Amino acid sequence: MFNLQGGELIIIGLVALVVLGPEKLPDAARRLGRIIAQLRQMGDGFVDEFRQAVDEPIIELRRTVNDATSAFTQTDAGPTDPTRDGDAARGPATDAPSESSDGGTTA
Repeated sequence: MFNLQGGELIIIGLVALVVLGPEKLPDAARRLGRIIAQLRQMGDGFVDEFRQAVDEPIIELRRTVNDATSAFTQTDAGPTDPTRDGDAARGPATDAPSESSDGGTTA
């Protein structure tokens, strides 16, 4: 949180011992621990509320996309669309030669 290393914590502890004295130091440490725990709980609560606020629109968007996708796939599962299938768009295959625009036949 504050990126304190071991030496820095020892100095803070010694200063607190000199300022508060050995009688008040344990009580002050308990109070500090409780305050830090409350701050962490408040921070966790904020993070949870933030995640819920962000997740609600995302969940609703996913539902909408899934509904649209399922509706599209249900309507697409019907008869094949000749414009989507390359072979069906060309028409039926025949063995007969087709006539060209100049009146001749091609093989």
